[in-house]
Amino acid sequence: MTYFGFVISREDEADFPHFLNVTEARAYFQKRYGDSYNLGSRERQFDGYWGGYIYFDDVDGQPVQIGEDGSVHVVY
Repeated sequence: MTYFGFVISREDEADFPHFLNVTEARAYFQKRYGDSYNLGSRERQFDGYWGGYIYFDDVDGQPVQIGEDGSVHVVY
């Protein structure tokens, strides 16, 4: 079910497991969303909030930002 045209709803995001790092989070998204999940670029974050780098991926065009520390933010 899509939410305002997006694949991932706020409820889905609330139910994501706690990820320990970016590798674990990306593996989860790859398994759950399959070919709809696309790896993106990474960018250095100087405030250290996301663990140094943030990865800009997407699920069927919906932006998913993942920090090196496993923090996930889905854009709506």
